[in-house]
Amino acid sequence: MIIPGIIKAYSYSMTPYIVKDMVASGKQVSATYGINASKELMKGHKMALFIFDLSFLGWNILAAITCGIGYLWVTPYYQTAKANFYRHIAGDKFLK
Repeated sequence: MIIPGIIKAYSYSMTPYIVKDMVASGKQVSATYGINASKELMKGHKMALFIFDLSFLGWNILAAITCGIGYLWVTPYYQTAKANFYRHIAGDKFLK
C-alpha cells in the first residue's frame, strides 16, 4: 500500500496551488473541488513531478549534512520551483 499512497500523494499535490488561484480569482472553492481538480491536472504529470522531486535529493542531503541550516536556502528554492512547475502545467486555467 506504500506505492499507491505515494501515487495518490502526487495526484493531490497541486491542491493548495489550485485553491489559492481560485480564491485569488474571487471564486468559492471547496476542498473536494480542489482535490478533484488536482487529480485531473496531474494526469500525465505525476512522473514529471517525481523526477522534479528527485532532482532536489542532493540539495536535501547537503542541507541535512549542515545540521539543517541549509534548509534555510533549499526550502524557498524548492517551493518556488514547485510553484513554477504548477504554473507551467496549469497556466491560467484556475485564475479565470
